[in-house]
Amino acid sequence: MSGRNHRDIFAKDVEWGSARDGMISYATFVMDPDDSHAPHVLISKFAPGTRIPPHTHGSNYFEYVMAGGQMVGKQHYGVGDVRLVKAGTGYGPIVVDAEGLTALIVFQDGSGSMTQWLPDKGALAG
Repeated sequence: MSGRNHRDIFAKDVEWGSARDGMISYATFVMDPDDSHAPHVLISKFAPGTRIPPHTHGSNYFEYVMAGGQMVGKQHYGVGDVRLVKAGTGYGPIVVDAEGLTALIVFQDGSGSMTQWLPDKGALAG
């Protein structure tokens, strides 16, 4: 990092976390660490066949498929596709394609980025 108003994060310095028994790896970048509501930017990598149960988030968010693909409910999303989702919208399940998935996700309000699980009663909105 270089200075308070400008941060450089090089590939070798990216901190990767994991979830769901290692099926998901992710890197989170907070636009302003001093603001709990600042946007959060994630790069998420999902292993082939990963299934994520229905859920929602407390923030509007943007998702861009960088590699691979996924079924969200009954809708398929592939490379270059974008999802814009309003806070509180339930969706899923998500089922990742055989080649895996890499997605760029931006939460408008970082304080609402946490996953809130929903009952799995069949496919919700895509």
